[in-house]
Amino acid sequence: MRYHLSSLAIAAAIVFVICPAAAQSEQNAAVLEKTVAATSLSETVRNSVGPFEAYCDGYGNPGAKGTGYVSVITLHVGKAPKTLTLAGQNGKGLDGTVAFDKAESSEAYVGQINLIVASSFSGINGVIWGYDIAKADELTRSPIAPLFTLQHGLTETPVYSMEPLLDAGKRLFGTREEKRFPMLPGAHIVAAHKEIIVDGPTTAWCGMALGIANDRSRDANLFMELCGELKPRSHEKRKYFSRVLRKLADSVSLVGKNQGVRYKEIFVGIRHEFIPSGYVGAALATAPYVVLAKNAIPQTGPQTLPDMTITDWENDRKTLFLK
Repeated sequence: MRYHLSSLAIAAAIVFVICPAAAQSEQNAAVLEKTVAATSLSETVRNSVGPFEAYCDGYGNPGAKGTGYVSVITLHVGKAPKTLTLAGQNGKGLDGTVAFDKAESSEAYVGQINLIVASSFSGINGVIWGYDIAKADELTRSPIAPLFTLQHGLTETPVYSMEPLLDAGKRLFGTREEKRFPMLPGAHIVAAHKEIIVDGPTTAWCGMALGIANDRSRDANLFMELCGELKPRSHEKRKYFSRVLRKLADSVSLVGKNQGVRYKEIFVGIRHEFIPSGYVGAALATAPYVVLAKNAIPQTGPQTLPDMTITDWENDRKTLFLK
């Protein structure tokens, strides 16, 4: 029996023999592209487990299994008395650092980390805690009433409260007093992040919007963070912060327009606190990109997290919370 090879096949074989590394590199790139396109939500979760039993870790650090990550949404405000400021300094000195650390330890605990600021997208190989996995209980009920809607011609985009997602993040990391699966102390953590440090009297605030891409097999979800201060005029606060939430939602739409991305829904949230005279305040809008602690994974495996509510997950894992 005779076999006939085409000149094209022979040439390809010669290239592979002469340049195996180049051919292998092209093959790996093709496989990776195909894998990313076909990755399901559960596969992403399976690829988002870190090396530590009781601690979450930063995305991209050594030891994680797979290439996935989990975005956790947090907002923080804190204040500290001016005790370290030297003559001629303002709150951006050591008192500002203390206020920043105080903010990190409020609500969801994100303290003792080396924060690395990144741009603000949760991509195809990422999932969102409280939305995709360990879903906030409120988001499993229907219908959910939006705070308001954005009109784009004949299309409307609902804008919802971010509170359920903030609560879910707190229930994952725990608090300063009762930690659950916090980030490893001293870990290098990449995060979508903005901050502000201010001298009182003023109101320090931080806000965030999350845009959920319409086609998540092609586009990333978007975080828009914003921080600021409002000088004492308390009667204007409600109206002012309502405008902040709307502007955050509008910014998601504008970024989508610039990038050619459509967002099917948007979540917005805000935190603010009055900073009295003699104090320094800090406000942080932070969404760390992490891999999960091994003990945060349900007995049934990481692939079951998309089917669990945050309460289901909590009941399954509560005996393993950090003591």
